[in-house]
Amino acid sequence: MKKRKLRGYVLPTLYCLTAIAIFVGVIFLGEGINLQDKDYQYSSDILDDNVSAVVGEDKVVSNLISSPIDNGVAQVMVHYYHKDDDEKRQQESLIYYENTYLPNTGVLYAADQEFDVKATFDGKVVEILDDEFFGKCVVVEHSSNLRTYYYGIDDISVEKDSTVSNGQVLGISKNNEIMNNKKTFLLEVYYNNELLNPEDFIGTKITDYKID
Repeated sequence: MKKRKLRGYVLPTLYCLTAIAIFVGVIFLGEGINLQDKDYQYSSDILDDNVSAVVGEDKVVSNLISSPIDNGVAQVMVHYYHKDDDEKRQQESLIYYENTYLPNTGVLYAADQEFDVKATFDGKVVEILDDEFFGKCVVVEHSSNLRTYYYGIDDISVEKDSTVSNGQVLGISKNNEIMNNKKTFLLEVYYNNELLNPEDFIGTKITDYKID
């Protein structure tokens, strides 16, 4: 039998066709992978957006101990008195009333104009008291071992046993003879039946405390 020989151009042609097929396959495969990557990235972006919205807005805000007043509406006139403070600081932490200097058990805010007084955190109004120096006092219980006291407010907008949320208005500041008839308000903080410096308390997180 006579052996047949392949023509000279056949093998190069087969090589070229094979190379073209491989090249085209690689292109289509690459486009498929890119499409999957884009879809995955798009899905990841959506998931990230949803997670950051929930955590960023709800978690952070709900855990933060907020200021009882809006920025700039009043200033601290008498600081919290601490026995370990230096003499100058202690002098700034005394309330003068009827020829007597009294150590301040909280932070006294004052302004020429009335301002809103707000809850520093979620809780329940457990008492509304009458104080001989400041007048009405709203007591908010945040847990069995954490309470805040809001002394010297008028037009109280909450009732005993009502729940309050972080930043909710409790009332407004009132005239007070202690501060030369300025509009004032005193904040006290009790944690485990001990007084805390409200200026140190504000801006912390509720998770910083062992809540019962």
